[in-house]
Amino acid sequence: MTELNLIPEKIVKESVEKIVKRYKVSPEQAEEFFLDEAFKNKVFMEKALEFSEKKNFSKWSEYRKVMKKTKKNIYYNLRQYKHESVQEIKEKFDELKKALKKEKPEKTLDLHKQLLKMHISSKERIEFYPEFYKKIFEVTGKPDSLLDVSTGFNYFSLIFSGLKKLDFVGTEYKKEFVEQMNEYFKLTENSGIKGKGFLLDLKNTDFDTRNELLDLNNGKNFDVVFLLKLIPVIEREKRGLTENLLDLIPAKWIVLSCSKESMTKKEKISFRETGTIKKFIKENSLYLSAQIDFPNEIVFVVKRE
Repeated sequence: MTELNLIPEKIVKESVEKIVKRYKVSPEQAEEFFLDEAFKNKVFMEKALEFSEKKNFSKWSEYRKVMKKTKKNIYYNLRQYKHESVQEIKEKFDELKKALKKEKPEKTLDLHKQLLKMHISSKERIEFYPEFYKKIFEVTGKPDSLLDVSTGFNYFSLIFSGLKKLDFVGTEYKKEFVEQMNEYFKLTENSGIKGKGFLLDLKNTDFDTRNELLDLNNGKNFDVVFLLKLIPVIEREKRGLTENLLDLIPAKWIVLSCSKESMTKKEKISFRETGTIKKFIKENSLYLSAQIDFPNEIVFVVKRE
């Protein structure tokens, strides 16, 4: 039996095995997510022992409800961050701020890597960030300005970009993420990389968005825009949402990418994802300049024809 002897070990063990087989979480994390949902379900808690003795307890409606909510929570948790809580991220960012203020290069570099590992998307690039930037910029040329739409924690990777000078704008849909970004760039303003955060919800935009982004780059188009792992995700959430996306983005070069493997589930998705990207390129009359293959990500460097 588990905590408070309320849930039979058989149920917990089989549930954890199912979750770990499908999602990119450890057994400990899977158990934590499962128990969190189980304890919220009063009927499940009252009947768990009774149903555990049945051969097909997994068909029990209350168990299926708990598993459905558990999987949903795991999925959304993995989509945004790795596994760390918001508090853990804040504590790590506070460490970085102190290191930046004291100008400790080695400590600063290590903390950048630790923060990048806290977001699942940037974590997947941590081993090849320098090569990632190098190969992209071999096609676009080294940019003077870069727009990163839905940047996540990717802005922490600019330290590995090889750029000495850059005007950067990163967008995010939550105010607190934008505030953290601006706080970071305020601390690094003496470097050649100048950055700003911009609040942008892709589900709620208008033509003013384009003008606001232009204003952030002194009225000029950005040299490069990153739409990393973004197009397939948006299309899955709401088909057709990307239809007018490029009208909002003032940029010469557009860098698209997709995952080879699901960021949450243990399944290969490169065929599906590249299909979505290629459809987007065709529908927007974009010219494909390069397709670059990385260990777990495929990048498409395109520009308007």
